[in-house]
Amino acid sequence: MHKPAWQLLKNVLLSVLAFAAGAGWLYVIYNEHRSKEPMEIVKKHFVFYPEYSHGSWREGQCASAGKEKCREVTYTIPLKACGAVRFDWLVFPAEDAEATWSYNGASPRIDESKYPLYAVLSEDSRLVDPPAVGKPLPETCQFK
Repeated sequence: MHKPAWQLLKNVLLSVLAFAAGAGWLYVIYNEHRSKEPMEIVKKHFVFYPEYSHGSWREGQCASAGKEKCREVTYTIPLKACGAVRFDWLVFPAEDAEATWSYNGASPRIDESKYPLYAVLSEDSRLVDPPAVGKPLPETCQFK
């Protein structure tokens, strides 16, 4: 009687371990697939500070019809004295290679050096803070 109980426990533990290993691999595959999505590519390079991280993200086809596989990613936040400010990126996802992207800037064209909105991930994977970190927000909207 003792041996069949041990055998059952061993089978249950092996089943649980196999399920956990399978779930782990599914999680890795899902994250790999998700990391190639245009919005995730932008979020990987631009990290908005907590007070500006509750904006709305949108992804759509690029306005220029000639750009194949191009996706436009926008992020809109309310900014004191400026109203709604939209940030625009063009992302060219690639299946096998590293995706390319370009930052088009904010609309309206604010002077981003005056606002501590986001940090940028540099080539060596370090966050680069904007020059305005630690400074108070301007009272009036600062345009370029």
